Amino acid sequence: MTTKTKKDFDTVEYFRVIKEKMAKKMAGMTLTEKKEFLRKLKEGSIKLA
Repeated sequence: MTTKTKKDFDTVEYFRVIKEKMAKKMAGMTLTEKKEFLRKLKEGSIKLA
């Protein structure tokens, strides 16, 4: 029988929070605006706080 260890960092929970933040920022944007937003996010000029 295996025991569960306490996770210090849960990646699923972390990325769900990030996904929700991105969805809130991108709500109401056109496809072109979304592409530009994601490009800037990848470059690091936009930070999700």
